[in-house]
Amino acid sequence: MRDLKADMKVELKDFSEDYADILADIIMDAYQDFPEYGEPNIKKAKKYINWLKNHSTFFKILFVDGEPAGFIVADANWKSLDGEKVGEIHELAIRKKYWGKGLGKLLLESALEHLKSQGVKVYGLWVGTKNRTAIEFYKKYGFKPVYNYVKWLRMEKRE
Repeated sequence: MRDLKADMKVELKDFSEDYADILADIIMDAYQDFPEYGEPNIKKAKKYINWLKNHSTFFKILFVDGEPAGFIVADANWKSLDGEKVGEIHELAIRKKYWGKGLGKLLLESALEHLKSQGVKVYGLWVGTKNRTAIEFYKKYGFKPVYNYVKWLRMEKRE
């Protein structure tokens, strides 16, 4: 993976309703290689964005040269099935044209920093079992496969 290009202006902004439609479009774009893990249409993607908004303590939109390029959503108040507090990464989505530029690293590190600042010691996420690139990406950050559920892989990282 290449590092962020020096000539790219990269900025993180807090979620705003003004960007809900654009974020739904980013989801559709980000999941084009694995549509079975994304939303079936833009209407469902908008509904998902609304769900994310209501289940997050951290929702940042990534802008590259002024264009919304991706986003990340995390929740420091999530509970595992056994009641353990977990910092949950609900979504990390980047437009395909921005893949491989170090932006996923920027988003994930910012979310993990937020979760850690909230006292979280266990981090979790779900990733599609066929999405080997994403699985390897998360492994670089210490996430380990915990179990499979249908077409999803649960990964966790412990401090």
